[in-house]
Amino acid sequence: MKKIAALLYIFIFIFTSCEDEVDYHDLGVKNLIVVNGRFIDGETPWCQVSRSDIIFDQIKNKITPTVFLPDAKVTASDDNSDYKYVVVADSAMMEAQGLTAKAGETYTLRAKANGLEDVYSTVTVPDKPKADFRVVSVEEITETFNDHYGPYEIIDIHKLEPRTYTKVTYELNVQDDPNTEDYYQLVFYGTIMEYKYELITDTIDGYWVGNEWYEPSVIYDYKIVDSAMVYKEIPMYDIKLTTDDPVMNWNKKESDNENMMFDVYEPNYMNIFNDKLFNGQTSKIRFYMDLYEKGYIGGRKIDTNSIDFELRHITKETYMHYRTYQQVKDNDYSGSLSQYMLYCNVENGAGMIAAWSAVKAPLKIPDQVK
Repeated sequence: MKKIAALLYIFIFIFTSCEDEVDYHDLGVKNLIVVNGRFIDGETPWCQVSRSDIIFDQIKNKITPTVFLPDAKVTASDDNSDYKYVVVADSAMMEAQGLTAKAGETYTLRAKANGLEDVYSTVTVPDKPKADFRVVSVEEITETFNDHYGPYEIIDIHKLEPRTYTKVTYELNVQDDPNTEDYYQLVFYGTIMEYKYELITDTIDGYWVGNEWYEPSVIYDYKIVDSAMVYKEIPMYDIKLTTDDPVMNWNKKESDNENMMFDVYEPNYMNIFNDKLFNGQTSKIRFYMDLYEKGYIGGRKIDTNSIDFELRHITKETYMHYRTYQQVKDNDYSGSLSQYMLYCNVENGAGMIAAWSAVKAPLKIPDQVK
């Protein structure tokens, strides 16, 4: 690390030697523990512990790739007892033995590793949310789409054709507590087709084009060797949270045709929202789903009879972590910011200890569009 820091000093001196005046803050490197974990109502808490290097620069903090620490000593405490975490899976995945998280309870997680500063985080699991939903409308819409659904298919922009899809709009009603500041996340589960691929390589011989010689090269492709329908959390990128409540039109961009319910300008792919403007009211939140073909949602084959929605009542820290993650992701077109630190709630270290309670219910897909 000292050599790296020295090289950085040299590069900075070279590239700034032409300036008359330099305003520069010294670089620093610090080793720290990173803990990511969850306390979910009704489930055994788990976490993942690693060691990282944090580099301080003039703009932001960066974290180098992690090294997992399966030998770290991790405990969770409530008002009565301490519970030891033990490794239960690869990549240092650890569970708190004998502990089941409960809504309304407060827990403190502590992690120790040789040569590194001890870290801790205290979280309170939010109460279970109260919510219900209903189908509002079913619309048939015809637009021009590219006809492709298979994995790794190449989109041919010259083969566009009209396609009719179904737009199903739902209304989600959240009964909010007027005496607390609350944060929520909408998540979807379903049985989705997953593929196992085999990497295929081929060599192209060198060849001449006019006076220019092209060297032999290797090309890569993928072959499907297995597939299965698996029930799991699924990303619903085609779903957007909207509302007809005029007080919720508080951050609408002029170019938007709908009222995106999110307090930053980036798309709300994490489906998170807060009660800032409907505190203490039953909020009617609308979201819709596009079914492009029976059995497909957004180009993914999904069993429409298996889809469940889950409304999570999350902590403010969890909300801020997802929000900063989305901001970095949406502004990091080249991938250069991927190692920047996100919002964290681990003292003396880094990472996120999330906490939530949730209600899950089947997402009703109208029979005529299944």
